[in-house]
Formats: sequence, C-alpha cells, structure tokens
Amino acid sequence: MMQLEPMFQPSWPVHSDFDSTLGQIIQDIDFSTSVEDLELYPPVTMNGFEDVCRWLCEDVQEMEEIPADSYEWSPGMSMDSSDVCAYVTQSSVVDDVMETDTQTEIENLLTAHAEAMSLGQIELSKVIQKCVCQKASPVGPVLERLALNLFQCDENQEKDYIVQESLRNFKTAFRAFYEIFPYGRFAHFTANSTILESIPIHVTSIHIVDFDLCEGSQWPAVIEAIARIKKPLIITSIKHDQDQNSQFEQKRWHLCNFARSFGLDLKVQEMDMSQMVKEMNERKPGSEYMVFNCMVGLPHMGRTRKRTQVMDFLNLAKWVLVKNEGIITFGDGEEAESTENHIDFPSFFNKNLAHYKALYESIEWGFPNHLNEGRMAMETLFVWPFVNSKSWFQKWEEGRENTVYQKFLGLKGVQLSKESLNEQRELVKDGETPYGIGIGETGNEIVLKWKGIPLVRVSAWV
Repeated sequence: MMQLEPMFQPSWPVHSDFDSTLGQIIQDIDFSTSVEDLELYPPVTMNGFEDVCRWLCEDVQEMEEIPADSYEWSPGMSMDSSDVCAYVTQSSVVDDVMETDTQTEIENLLTAHAEAMSLGQIELSKVIQKCVCQKASPVGPVLERLALNLFQCDENQEKDYIVQESLRNFKTAFRAFYEIFPYGRFAHFTANSTILESIPIHVTSIHIVDFDLCEGSQWPAVIEAIARIKKPLIITSIKHDQDQNSQFEQKRWHLCNFARSFGLDLKVQEMDMSQMVKEMNERKPGSEYMVFNCMVGLPHMGRTRKRTQVMDFLNLAKWVLVKNEGIITFGDGEEAESTENHIDFPSFFNKNLAHYKALYESIEWGFPNHLNEGRMAMETLFVWPFVNSKSWFQKWEEGRENTVYQKFLGLKGVQLSKESLNEQRELVKDGETPYGIGIGETGNEIVLKWKGIPLVRVSAWV
C-alpha cells in the first residue's frame, strides 16, 4: 500500500518580485498563533424576512421609484419605495425585539432578498440590493464584504483594480494561498491517498482523468509515489468550452519534467468530453486502472463549473467503471451541490451565506491586521468568483431537478483510511484551532470544517 507524505507548512522561498503587501504574506504569517490571540468575527444569527422593513424605510428617500407593473400588489397600492416598506410590513410578523446595528441590518436585508427572489419579486430584490450596497463597506467586517460581492455593488468598484494588480502576481499568490490555507491541500491529500491505496498490484498502467487540472498542484505527490512502483502513468485533463488561456502546454511540460526527475514514464494530454467518450469507447477493457478525479469549487481554484459539466463527467466515470477497474474521487467546495436538502431558495441561500461567511472568516483568521491588503487580494482572486446571488439562484433552480450526488447511485463508497483521517487532523491541528475534521454520514467522506461549518468535502467511489 502506497502512502503519501503529509503536507504541512510551506517551505518554499518567496520571490523577490512579489510586490506590495502580498510579497510579505509568507514571511509575516505567524503559523503558531493560537486561537486565543486572535479576535474572530462573531457569528451572526439570521432572523426573518419581516425584519427588513425598518431599514428599507430608513433609506426611503434614496430609493428609486419602482415600475407599477413589476409586482402583484394589492389593488390601489402605489409603487414608490415607501410602499415597498409598507408591503413588507403588512406581509410579515415583526419580532418583539429587533437589533439595530449594521450587521443585523445587512443580515436581514440579505434574508429579505432571498425571500423576494423566491417569490419572483425581482424589482423588490433590486431595491433591497441597493440598500445593502449603501450599508456595506469593502473594508468592513466579513458580512459586509460578502454582501458587496454577492450583488456586485458600485461601492466595490475598486475590486477590478485589485483583481488586475493581483493577477500580475497570480502564480505567487496562488502558491501562497494553496500553502497557507488547508482547503486545497486537504482535498488533494485525501483524494491522492485514497487513489494510491486503491491501485491493485497486478495493473500494468494507471490512467488519471482529471475534471479540472487547474494549476496541476494535485499531481506531483502522486507522480512521485507511482514512480516508486515503476508503472506508466497517463493524466488526461478535460478541456471545457469556457476555458481561455489555460496554458495547458506549460502545465504539461512542468508535470512531465517533474516525472522525468523520478524516472517515471508520464504522458499528459488534454481532451474535451466528446473526445474522451470516444477514446473510452474504443479502448479495451481492463488495460488500465482508471482514476476519475473531480474537484469542484475548491477555493484555490478561483472558479466554479456548470452542474451539467460535473454530471456529464460523473456519468462518464460510472459508465467506464462498469467494465474497468478504477475509482472516482470527488472534492466539493460548494454547499450549492447539496440542494436536495432545501425545499425553498431562502434556506438554500442562507446555507450558502453561512458557508462562504465561514470561508471568509477562516481566511481572515490566517492574516495579521497589517496584511489586510494581501487578504483582500486573496479574497478577490480566489473567493469572489463563487459569491454571486444570481448564480446561487440558478444553481438552486438546477438542483431542484438533479443533484450531483444522485450520480453516485449504484456505486459503492470507499471507506477512507484512519491514517488519512489522522494526517488531516494533524494538518489543521484539529482541537487546537477553529478548523476541524469530520466523517460524512456515508463513511466514505471526510469533511473539513470551520467552527463546525463544512468548507470542503471529499469522497471516493468504485
């Protein structure tokens, strides 16, 4: 049984050309800081849709007039912003006690937005969005930054500038993010350990089909381990239509060069789904050990994928494994995939909100105050693409009919090893930090949590 060396704190040098405060990230981070030494943002309790009226009414003079044909109002009701407040009040039960601080205002406005979207009241949701944008700050607490990203507010216009500046040093920023935070390393180490433990001795070669190669950071450890058993390895990267400037050739060169240093015969290729289906249809069963690896929405990836693409990939994997030995490893960094537990959009929205708020908090916890600019750049590059109210609503609508996990029906879960679980607990210092490691209900899933809220799930199937 092959084992991976555990991945811990970064040991690589910081490049001298990494400008601004980002250049100090690795040098200045204190990994030994205890939880008690850090001032964490307190958890926010979500209240009901009705509580929003008070803050909408406070900003009534600043709201734009709403078209009269935008709503299904009761007869005789006018369509200005004050009537929006009246409508919300009349259709809600106001709590006896109502907090008035900015954070509570924003959390209730967000809840109101989700309710308005579920009722099809698009113009009402726009009014609420404007109110949120006026109250939130791009340099404020977690909830305010999250709210600005949700609605692409004008108040957050400097984001484009931050993105452009950060992209100039993307490779170094990516490496820093990947090494400082455990999200990607947790998912990759769990999947890689399970893959290596599952490889039968008798197979002549190994073929890894990767749904999203990203920067290729998952595979060096696997390449090194497979080099020890001297079996040929193929890595096929799935090419997606929306990918531009993926620099695949550069990634292929680096991986092959790394493999050569260990004497491994490695082939790295790129195919779209139709090409992959054709190749799998033509190949002889049993000639390779097939690994289908699907990582979706991990924070370091900085992008999300369409649900239909994930489902097509998993369908292909199931089809191939009917006649071939192999395994599926699935890493999920998006709570949106668990839509079967949400009968309405507000509950789905609130769970996503809690998920990404926890992610923001965990990033903030890893940065000293004097590196706020670096933290903002990291959030913008790697978290912002996942935080969008419109995309959340689209995913919820798609998920009402199909869920990714339904595609595992008929497959057998692979029990993840205790060794891997213990290594992961050591990685995040479980019990000593707000991070924690848990086992999923099926027993074939390991979960990375922040203060009890799941951030990343990894499972394996055959």
